[in-house]
Amino acid sequence: MRILLVGEYSNFHNSLKYGLEFLGHDVVLLGDGDGFKNYPVDIDLSDHYYNNHRVFRKLEGFVRRLTGWNIADRLRWSRFRESEKYLKDHDIVQFINSNAMGCNPTTEKYMIDFLLQNNHSFFLVAAGDDCEYADFIINKHEGYNILEAIKTGQQTTADFYYTYKYLKPAYRENYDLLVEHAQAVIPINTDYAMALHNQSKAVDLIPAPVQCGRYHLDLNADVSTIEIFLGINSSNYWKKGVHYFEKALETLQERYQDKIKVTKIYDMPYTEYIKSYKRAHIVLDQVLGYDQGYNALEAMLQGKVVFTGGGSEFLKARHLESVPVIDARPDVPYLIEQLELLIENPKKILELGIAARNHVIHHHESVAIAQKYVALYQTAQNSI
Repeated sequence: MRILLVGEYSNFHNSLKYGLEFLGHDVVLLGDGDGFKNYPVDIDLSDHYYNNHRVFRKLEGFVRRLTGWNIADRLRWSRFRESEKYLKDHDIVQFINSNAMGCNPTTEKYMIDFLLQNNHSFFLVAAGDDCEYADFIINKHEGYNILEAIKTGQQTTADFYYTYKYLKPAYRENYDLLVEHAQAVIPINTDYAMALHNQSKAVDLIPAPVQCGRYHLDLNADVSTIEIFLGINSSNYWKKGVHYFEKALETLQERYQDKIKVTKIYDMPYTEYIKSYKRAHIVLDQVLGYDQGYNALEAMLQGKVVFTGGGSEFLKARHLESVPVIDARPDVPYLIEQLELLIENPKKILELGIAARNHVIHHHESVAIAQKYVALYQTAQNSI
């Protein structure tokens, strides 16, 4: 099959592409590399040069206020038009979400319309903020979620623009358009599956694919000093609940100053980020999710003990009895307690690290996950 993957977040479509190509399919990835993370894409819509220069960003703000023009969107639209001959006649087009090109809804719709008119079968992945997920966590979900900082008064709705924008009618129209044409809506983890329980086109959760061959077991067997790593994406600081980790670390650094080493990094490109936690025993990923994201899965694959989602909601959704992670919760004393258990029992760190790698290989290997997507694609095509 000829497959076009539209959009990239956190290496999801790159990992799926690897599996699909291994199975013999012709795959093209259209996207912007997910901002500063700079993931590889085949057709690049990014405006990295523009975004990396302060003068251009200021100029864009001035022009937008004066004329209403969005220069960044114009650049993306221009790159899309230049690539149109490569964006036609695919058997499958899969959108990572309804704002996969990262433009305002009007520009985005031009791109969506072109893809819908010039290709065949369509699928929509639930892999990030989107209309049903935003509506669910804002209006329906009773547990903790990525908007916890609004409840506690530490942030406002304006600080979560990239979530709340999906409540706007224009974004909803694009979402509804894609759902209308989609053969299926595919949740990739527990958080998104929870939000789609009333969506008639939603299929069973397909776990996120990971290129397991890229990473070897990388246990740091020297546990004389426990190395704890916290990678911070500034734009997701509150959504990930990083402040809970930071408060816990303050206490631990006072109690165990001779036993632990804490490393924090900020906003690193993907290739540098992966290298930055090589010596870590423990990786602090996220507090406010119910599943493991890509940073967690790739760290687990290397044998790290990861604090991330892994509680009862996850186990129920994935039909598992246990998962070798530390279920992170928005509870500082609990986080301190869980970290202390590992610091005081370093042998447990090595045992959990090996189990974590085995879990990812067994449940997330990219070729096996790609086979699930191919089966879904073929079933949908046969029903047309």
